[in-house]
Amino acid sequence: MPVERKIYSGIFRDGGAGSFAKRRYRKRREELMKKENCLMVIAGVPYGPGGETVWSYAHCASYQEPGFMYLTGINQFNVILILDPGSKESDEILFVSSKDPKKEFWDGVRFGTGDPASEAEVRRVTGIKDVRNIDSFQKVLKERFLKRRKKTLGALWMESLRNGKTVVVKGDHNWVLKQKLSRWVKSWGKGKLVNIMDNHFDLRLPLDKYDIQNTLQAQEITGLAFKETLRHFKNFKSEYELQGFLEGQMLMKSPYGLSFPSIIAGGANAATLHYMKNDDEFAREEMVLMDFGVRWMTMHADISRTVPASGRFNPLQKMLYEIVLNAQIQVEKMACAGVTINHLNEACWIAVNEGLAKKFTKEGGIFKLDYTDRPHGVSHLMGEQEHDGDPFRIYLGKPMQAGWMISNEPGLYGDFKIKLDGKVYDERIGIRIEDNLLIQKKGCLNLSQCVPKKVRDIEKLMLGARDKKNALMKKG
Repeated sequence: MPVERKIYSGIFRDGGAGSFAKRRYRKRREELMKKENCLMVIAGVPYGPGGETVWSYAHCASYQEPGFMYLTGINQFNVILILDPGSKESDEILFVSSKDPKKEFWDGVRFGTGDPASEAEVRRVTGIKDVRNIDSFQKVLKERFLKRRKKTLGALWMESLRNGKTVVVKGDHNWVLKQKLSRWVKSWGKGKLVNIMDNHFDLRLPLDKYDIQNTLQAQEITGLAFKETLRHFKNFKSEYELQGFLEGQMLMKSPYGLSFPSIIAGGANAATLHYMKNDDEFAREEMVLMDFGVRWMTMHADISRTVPASGRFNPLQKMLYEIVLNAQIQVEKMACAGVTINHLNEACWIAVNEGLAKKFTKEGGIFKLDYTDRPHGVSHLMGEQEHDGDPFRIYLGKPMQAGWMISNEPGLYGDFKIKLDGKVYDERIGIRIEDNLLIQKKGCLNLSQCVPKKVRDIEKLMLGARDKKNALMKKG
């Protein structure tokens, strides 16, 4: 029996909303128009992965500008959206390239203009009624701009004030478009270009019920992959073997790809925060840090776990691991709407450093950290991007809102030496434990509860199959 093909799933993400998806995206556009109340332009990425080089060298299932994805669900390059609140003609126009059957032969179906049937399909799938060829974009924008009494044009680019100074991300496609629009507005006479970044993030960052369900799905897949990896851990001798199995387990259950390339760092390699080469073998007496996660729709899981390669923590590893875990639990207890991430940061690193002093140093341990006071932030925002929010992290000082999703990832990195029960332990160690929290009015919801992190749970999974086999052998 033939299966039903998902014709547009690669270029339109319904976010799990099904038939409600078009209304969901339309509502988001209406909210942005209400907040800004001016003519606006939002552009998707201008080309696909690797498109700026001679040969395309990369492919991923989701590559759209997250701002454009949030407003439209369209996952296709070289697309532009005009929002024109209050217009008597149409308050939204989608610009796409011409339909190109030869291109589709290579890359699959794409939204396009040029014939009534193709344009009708764009309108039907996206819910945007006014669809035009992208070649007409500049002309249409000028006409719309000159018609408006308020000569203001809004666009999205990454620029803000930090400590009284302007900070900006230059060189990305949003900045390139901003520069082009600035020249156009100047040539059209009096007018100004304004940045819609702040209002856009205010709308985008709180997750709705579909985002939360998609995130939970990503967490579940990631958690199942982690558990299965621990059960088979004894079979792995290298970082790349472990990476291959873990990522394979995730990709078997999601068509949307990984949240990011996994970090798999054995022993001393875990002291490098963004360790990426993943090509070393690890010893059984070492710990292995894993930073990993999968997408579902446009939402992400971003999980870190640190486990003993032998299946059992030695006394030093267990002591340090539980110092980090205690700090993570404290952050989770404090996280709620109204609290700032800066406040969580302060509490986290006090907990880690006090834990070292009260537990490790008190037992005669000596250590040298690779940093002063704190190695990195305990949290970052998550949403349409695995790292979301303004790239300058100004949001760290803002009261968190219900619906925000943040990471909770304390860590500990350095050289540690201690004598316990007559045995000296001397290791270079990196430990990170990361969960994803949904901020609520009172408290927060740990979306990563399905991913084991307690010492006994990790050891049980890693040693369970082996212990069961040994017990059966003894019984026989």
